[in-house]
Amino acid sequence: MTEKKKPAKAERPSAKMRALFREVARDIVAKDREARKRGIAQNTIGEIERAMVKAYVYGQEALLDDRMSLRSSDAPFDWLEIPPRARGTLSFMTICFSQRWSASPGEAAAAQDRSPDEIETFSEDDRKRWAIIRGDKRSNRSVGDGSVAPLIRLGLLAARSDHGNRYVLTSAGIAAGKEYWRRSDAGDPTLPREGMR
Repeated sequence: MTEKKKPAKAERPSAKMRALFREVARDIVAKDREARKRGIAQNTIGEIERAMVKAYVYGQEALLDDRMSLRSSDAPFDWLEIPPRARGTLSFMTICFSQRWSASPGEAAAAQDRSPDEIETFSEDDRKRWAIIRGDKRSNRSVGDGSVAPLIRLGLLAARSDHGNRYVLTSAGIAAGKEYWRRSDAGDPTLPREGMR
């Protein structure tokens, strides 16, 4: 009597693959919202179907080549892996790396030598908030803990040893910010959205 072979169990998608799928979903939702706002036709069903086909193809490629990597750059941390609200905070903290920082080339070169912003925690109405520190000045701009906690958890921000409530970007955070601004300044349309959950 022959023994029945158990079917192979499908592997779960990697964290990077799931992040890619979330970005595709965000794009579909954003296009649908924009079309509704403008009162123009949108084939959301077709967009979803095409996204599912792409996901299927990615899965097939992953089966054929288990070394498949979604990372497209040498950055140690892929922008896609950072949650959307945290992307906004990280891009704001590293705006000094942007070529668009100022209009004149001399000012842009000076901005490149500037350090990224730091961020400091404080309490407001019993809620944890974070204020951007640019140079020696505390900005009026603050963000919620949900925009900063992922950066700490991912190792992109770390506490300063000499200042308990202040955090600075790690080398991985600086590299991620530089890579983001390189792509953004070049007009890369494949950059993931910021802010949209």
